[in-house]
Amino acid sequence: MNDGDNLIIKGNNLLAISSLLKRYEGKVSLIYIDPPYNTGNDEFNYNDSFNHSTWLTFMKNRLEIAKRLLKTNGSIYVQIDNNELHYLKVLMDEIFGINNFQREIIWVLKGVSGYKSLINNYVRGHDSILYYTISSEYSFNKTFLPYSKEQLARFSSVDENGRKYKTITKERRLYLDEAKGIPIADVWDDIASFQTVVNAEERTGFLTQKPEKLISRIIEISSEPGDLVLDFHLGSGTTASVAHKMGRKYIGVEQMDYIQDLVVPRLINVINGDQGGISKDIHWQGGGSFVYCELMKLNQEYVEQIQSAQDAKTLFKLWQNIRKSGFISCRVNTKEINPDAEDINTFSFEEKKRFFIEILDKNLLYVNLCDMDDAEFKVSEDDKVFTRSFYKEV
Repeated sequence: MNDGDNLIIKGNNLLAISSLLKRYEGKVSLIYIDPPYNTGNDEFNYNDSFNHSTWLTFMKNRLEIAKRLLKTNGSIYVQIDNNELHYLKVLMDEIFGINNFQREIIWVLKGVSGYKSLINNYVRGHDSILYYTISSEYSFNKTFLPYSKEQLARFSSVDENGRKYKTITKERRLYLDEAKGIPIADVWDDIASFQTVVNAEERTGFLTQKPEKLISRIIEISSEPGDLVLDFHLGSGTTASVAHKMGRKYIGVEQMDYIQDLVVPRLINVINGDQGGISKDIHWQGGGSFVYCELMKLNQEYVEQIQSAQDAKTLFKLWQNIRKSGFISCRVNTKEINPDAEDINTFSFEEKKRFFIEILDKNLLYVNLCDMDDAEFKVSEDDKVFTRSFYKEV
């Protein structure tokens, strides 16, 4: 693996970004994430129903590593709604420093419809994006929106040289040929959400997909061509898609199976010259490449099988396999566990699933690097070669 390779990783994002530290600590210019909003529903196959403290711990563990990955002039943007916004702000003040809070960006969701509009309350009409840096020396490319016809009409005066201008004060004029447009403020009401873009070419069918124009603005403002961009809640792959088209290097991490069915094909389409999203605006013609890899599952396989189990009989069979594997928490005495015991039978089916997940050794969710050469884990020679190249051990 080369330093310039774009990278898509499937696996637990906490473990994945931890594995990035050896190679990428202090090298990431921009992080954008769109984490679970903790809304109390599970519409996009993620645990989106934590209590506040659990959600904050979930975020804290990841944001602390994210800070270590950022360059000294780097930036991080976290998109969120009102459920956890204020808790997240306090957490990010603690991790990144209150003086490194730059802005709360308001992204206006025009034409809100569907389940959001059914609530018997004010309809939520925006998302927030918290923007932080890790120092006062951060990269920022001030960006402007074009003038509207009405705004251009205000440049109605003409000086002796034929230059159009508008009067700001008695002493000051703003000339049209010097004006760059309207500076972008922290309320973004000019980027349509998918609730209003009915026939958007870039639609993937992913429920919480964000438009490429939204991500491209963040990338344009807070990075330069060739910079490294990271998204460890990759979702439908929008950040990777946009970074690829805009000439940035990128790393995307996603633990759900749709990374293979949705993200990888999407990026292949980008390489082949996909014309959705921002492609026409930037005259995208295709090209480039990316490397796809997965954290090698161990107990994670059992976690996923337990989560997808539909009946107690299946759970019992899984328990038998788990006992044989030996990959059980050291705090658990397997001889004392009887799936048919009366106390276990008082559990609901979901409680039984959580119980069997809890007894797994969480340090063995994936194969550890130090165990790679152990024959028990059956790591192929090709995977060993790639892993060593990833950690620059060859």
